[in-house]
Amino acid sequence: MNNATEAPANNLQPGGAKKEGSYADRVHVLYAKTLDLVSHAVIVTMSIGYVLYLTELLPLGIPIETLAANWNLSAADMQARLHQPSGWSFLTNPGGLLQGDIVSYMSVILLALATLFCLAVAVTVYFREKKPLFFTIALGQFLVLVVAASGIVAAGR
Repeated sequence: MNNATEAPANNLQPGGAKKEGSYADRVHVLYAKTLDLVSHAVIVTMSIGYVLYLTELLPLGIPIETLAANWNLSAADMQARLHQPSGWSFLTNPGGLLQGDIVSYMSVILLALATLFCLAVAVTVYFREKKPLFFTIALGQFLVLVVAASGIVAAGR
């Protein structure tokens, strides 16, 4: 039992130093908690959206038969033929938010925004803990993702 090659039972290395691998700082814990919360919210939202879409409890913007008849088209051609908004433009028509297919679409958007929610938490924690380098990196990542999601810069257009 007193063999020098055995690892100590506690979290200390020989000589009393703490192991580095057992430490998780506050930003990691809050990032993980935020990701867990958002992930569960996405699952619930997707389930509700799917049920609303299938049962047609909310009216559909595009009837299922019309959508199926146009499956062979590219996304751009289908959008032009069916006169549907693209990107974030569905937000400009508040009545459109109460359509079954839009509710389902919003759940996918929520899934895509999960990283933004987590980065917002990281930015806040780094700012409060006065870690300017990490704050700048996290804020830069957050801003790049916001610009990319906004569609302000679009390749190939």
